[in-house]
Amino acid sequence: MPPVAFRSISARFVSRTAVLAVLLAACGKAGIAPAGDGAPDTKGAPTTDRVATAAAAVPTRIARPDSMRALYVNAWAAGSRSRMAELLRIADATEINSFIIDIKESDTFLTYDSTAIPIAREIGAHLRPATKWLPALVDTLNAHGIYSVARIVVFKDRMLAEKKPDMAIRHVNGGLWRDRKGGAWVNPYDRRVWDYNIAIAKEALAMGFSELQWDYVRFPDVTDAMRATMTYPGSEGRTRAHNIRDFILYSKAQLRDFHVPVTVDVFGLVTHAEGDVDIGQHWETVIAAADAVLPMVYPSHYSTGHYGFVKPGAVPYQLIRVSLTDAVQRTTFLRDSAKIAVGEIRPWLEAMSIRGLSYGPPEVRAQIQATYDAGLKSWALWNPGSKYAKFEGALRPAAGGTSAVERSGWTAPKWTPAASLLSRVITTRVARAAAAAAPVKFDTAAVKGAN
Repeated sequence: MPPVAFRSISARFVSRTAVLAVLLAACGKAGIAPAGDGAPDTKGAPTTDRVATAAAAVPTRIARPDSMRALYVNAWAAGSRSRMAELLRIADATEINSFIIDIKESDTFLTYDSTAIPIAREIGAHLRPATKWLPALVDTLNAHGIYSVARIVVFKDRMLAEKKPDMAIRHVNGGLWRDRKGGAWVNPYDRRVWDYNIAIAKEALAMGFSELQWDYVRFPDVTDAMRATMTYPGSEGRTRAHNIRDFILYSKAQLRDFHVPVTVDVFGLVTHAEGDVDIGQHWETVIAAADAVLPMVYPSHYSTGHYGFVKPGAVPYQLIRVSLTDAVQRTTFLRDSAKIAVGEIRPWLEAMSIRGLSYGPPEVRAQIQATYDAGLKSWALWNPGSKYAKFEGALRPAAGGTSAVERSGWTAPKWTPAASLLSRVITTRVARAAAAAAPVKFDTAAVKGAN
């Protein structure tokens, strides 16, 4: 196993700081463009030679693996040398080849201390950095052959909403709207919010991250009664789903000079639901916009009776298998019928015990196998504390072969989801196709009577 190597911040950190300065100068004051009217130019927002030069100045990135097998790494783990040493040990010893690292979380704070974005500094988003060596960490990941993904929470941004209420979702009474926990959200329709997050993405990508991942790319998940109290200045009649699509396409255009995938997290229920789950995440719309979509198909998050399972969390293989079959079939139909490019499906899987469930290596391996059996080849493990040693037995060795739990006798269930379990989007389409293909039947007796 290669030794755990930590590279110094020194020269490369200085050079990347210069790159950030060039990027932000090219973005304009505060790293934010003026709010625009109407839908964004999805063919590509204009860029400058300076942005292109800065993007090109970043050292060669790790190429995206054909099969991504990732761990989520929170900001505090990324900032701890001892925690990173443990995570690198796991990656070096096992099939793990990618880390998804927090850059901005839902509490608004940036996880690094080197931002040059004026509005971030104005609202105090830079005041609680979890790591002061993020560029050096990216170098270390590169040295270990680990693909690095920068995760940025977008529309759940309490501090920006409170410090800049003109960028926030408003209450019908004219004040600041807040969710059930008292948190304020920024307005998903506000182009200034888009550009603020894109400026953060540019800083992360200038550090050398290989991929950009948007999380909380959605509207608040609330009751109908709460939804009736919300107003969105500047929405101009655009639907939630179309607005989310426009943000994804706009961000891809703004970041195109970095030549990295732009990916999106969505609720697990989105693979099954016909609509946008009331948060703007509609499967066919999102999968046609992002380079990859990561449905959060955590078994513990499905309610009793969903997909016909009394306790979905007790059957992780079956739950993951059917939810991803929904995603695969809907995506394949969209690609083949509409003849358009679609993103990769890359699920988030559950590596934790929660809501009365006790998960260990067998349950994690079951989810991984279900992903493969659904026809996919990439996945990411979610543990909010980024603690994976307990689940290491589910992972196959870096040199190949089977995992410890497989060697102990575990085998995947022999189960295929029944067609009746699939999304109504699929079953309705199949029924229509069958009806269209059915031969026309004539009532011979009626014909004879007519003669």
